[in-house]
Parts: sequence; C-alpha cells; structure tokens
Amino acid sequence: MSGPATRVSVLMLTLAYTASMALAKAESVPFAQVIEEMHQAYGQVDNYTATFLLQERIDRELGPNQQLLLKFKKPLKIYLRWLKGQHEGRQALYPAGVDGNELWVRLPLLVGAITLSFDPQSPRARKGSRHPITDVGIGKLLDFITDNASRGLQHGELTIEDNGQRITFGRPARRYILHFPADPARGYYCMTALIDVDHEHRLPVYAEIFDWHGQLIERYGYLDVRINPGLTEEDFNPHNPAYGF
Repeated sequence: MSGPATRVSVLMLTLAYTASMALAKAESVPFAQVIEEMHQAYGQVDNYTATFLLQERIDRELGPNQQLLLKFKKPLKIYLRWLKGQHEGRQALYPAGVDGNELWVRLPLLVGAITLSFDPQSPRARKGSRHPITDVGIGKLLDFITDNASRGLQHGELTIEDNGQRITFGRPARRYILHFPADPARGYYCMTALIDVDHEHRLPVYAEIFDWHGQLIERYGYLDVRINPGLTEEDFNPHNPAYGF
C-alpha cells in the first residue's frame, strides 16, 4: 500500500530527476568549445596511469574485451601490461632498444618468458591490432576527435547529439554522439563515434567507433585515471627489474 511517505519519496525523486535534466541542458555547450576545453586539460598533463580497455574488430571479427595497465608519459613513452584474457601477463614497452625506436614485447611462456623486438609500425608488431602502439593513449583519442570533428564542423557535415550527463567508470561524465556523412568517400574515419568526456578531468575517457554498416569496429576506455602521478624514466626503462625485459 502507498502512503504519505511513499508519495513524498516519489515526488522528491521526480523533482531531483527534473532538476538534473535541467542542469544537463543548461550545461550544454558548443562542441568546438568542448574540444578546446579538452585540449587545455590535456595540455596540463605530463604523465598518467590508467586501466586501458580495448576491443577491436579484426578481419571482420570483433575481438574479445582486453584489459591492460597503461603508463604514459609525454611526449610518447608507453608501458602496457595485459591484466586479463588470453594475453594475461604480456608486456609491451615503447620506445626501447639502442636507437630508441623499437617496440619490446615480453611474452609469457609455460616456463619463463621471451622478449621480442619489433619496428612498431611493422605488420608483425601490429598483428591482431588495428593500430600501432604509438596510437595508444588519451592524447591520440583526442587527436582523432579533433581531426574528424573539426573538419565536419567546418564543412557542415557533422551532426552532434549531446546525450547529457551520465556515470562512466563510476565518475560523472558527458556523452556526445558524432554522426559523420554516410559516404566513406568523404574521408572521415567512421560514420558514428560515441564519446564520453570525464567531468572533472575534461578528457575523453570512453569511445565507441562504428563503420558505415553500423558495426562496432573499436571500443576504448580509460578508467582509474591518475593524472600526473609522478612517473619517472624508470617506469619506461626496459631494464627495470620489475618488468623483466
């Protein structure tokens, strides 16, 4: 049975929802301004750590969800460790080697492990991935958004849905859905991109990318992001004893 307390609770929930929706609409700003805010925020970043979520479509097959530890330091130092799935325990480091332009990969074996060296742009290094390791990171995601959205806005070919506030990885964020021309000949990377921007960090932390058939081709996420935690050169040293390269 419903009583006065129940009616009051329903009324309070309704008022709270209405207020949150009004706030979401009031906070909506032009997407060009959102891009500028993201660049300003990323300009204050020197290094960060995150749990990197990755899923890609390779040879028409959508691969499994992967979860990796990511360490990143500007301008382009990357350390990855696979945390779950079939590649659990694998590590990757860039740059490495004498010339500072090698990708080192540490593969766990049934007994021990082996370290391999690759040209990061080579087919061998990119096997099983849509992108080289040099494309990993929040900055590269921001570049993708900027390059495609700025061109789309300039030519009046981009439709933007502001889906308002939501919780992404346990944190307040705002979702935007970018719709590009349905003609791949226009030269955009995709037809649709779903982007979540973290409210506090003002950085893109989640993306889903769809092709011209409406298929998901890429999904990336950055959770547990720690901005400027004080990573040092030792975090990217191939001879760091914690890594075992």
